[in-house]
Amino acid sequence: MAGFTDLREKLKSMTPHKEKVFEHSNGEKRKHHESDDGESGNYEEWREEEARKVKSGIKQACIFTAEDCARIEAKIDEVVAKADKGLYREHTVDRAPLRNKYFFGEGYTYGSQLEKRGPGQERLYSKGEVDEIPDWVHEMVIDQLVSHGVIPEGFVNSAVINDYQPGGCIVSHVDPIHIFARPIVTVSFFSDSALCFGCKFQFKPIRVSEPVLHLPVRRGSVTILSGYAADDITHCIRPQDIKERRAVIILRKTRQDAPRLDTNSLSPSMPPSERRHVLKAKRSHRKADPDAAHRPRVLEMDKELQRRTLSSRQRRHCDTGSENSWRRAEEGDPGSRYTHSHHTQDHTPARRVKVRRH
Repeated sequence: MAGFTDLREKLKSMTPHKEKVFEHSNGEKRKHHESDDGESGNYEEWREEEARKVKSGIKQACIFTAEDCARIEAKIDEVVAKADKGLYREHTVDRAPLRNKYFFGEGYTYGSQLEKRGPGQERLYSKGEVDEIPDWVHEMVIDQLVSHGVIPEGFVNSAVINDYQPGGCIVSHVDPIHIFARPIVTVSFFSDSALCFGCKFQFKPIRVSEPVLHLPVRRGSVTILSGYAADDITHCIRPQDIKERRAVIILRKTRQDAPRLDTNSLSPSMPPSERRHVLKAKRSHRKADPDAAHRPRVLEMDKELQRRTLSSRQRRHCDTGSENSWRRAEEGDPGSRYTHSHHTQDHTPARRVKVRRH
């Protein structure tokens, strides 16, 4: 890991500075090279204009006190404990390294769960596939937002709790426009963090470009996204912005015409009991380790490098060993396992074993 003990530090060191790539919800990408002096003025003007448009679609408010946060955070811990005991429905819980999601009210397919990937392919699960919104979310969070005029009564029918451990992240995305009405309301807990707009994630090696806008989000703060900020530019949470455990409650309303997972469109020969498993398997239910960001971790790109190095060494070892055996046999070396007369008949080349590392 070249001396890095934290993914956030590695990302920070590898963030490209010579070329910045920005990605928008329509897939459009724009690059800027800092060495292009003739275009630097135009680029800075464009960047300032983008930031201005993003800000126009953002509202923030500090509504929840430290005491409110502590009570809500205790309830979030209860959700985590209940999920660990397997007491929720299958699609309520989605686990990933350093980030767990808990869907209530409505759940939907996204990312690697999709047979066909890309914007517009997301689908709501059938009614009843996820658990109902807990009473405490209504009483302690939603009702507070309604009383402060942030959202109207009856607006929320989907609540998602994202629980991040240090170094966790969520890649650049736009909340599906065909699934959710606007605004998108989020409330932050446990620690301060940041929401970034217009970043581009790259992998192997992993990199995150500089954001168009870096928006601090404080513990207990409410962030409301609409307009350009919600629909026309991607947002993300970078690993370097999650320094401590952080949870966010996302409150949304699904559109009346939002598409649902259509089991009737599946092959007629598929038994009904198998139709609910048409999606790719959910991620393994591994618990996120809160100390993971504070000790050396091997990234996938490092694992691949280790595999290649090991494979190369094995090939050299086999080739050298085979050559030495032949030389000893040809020279009549009494220490050789094979004589020349038996070598061609009995010798079986050393079998190469492919080692799969996880």
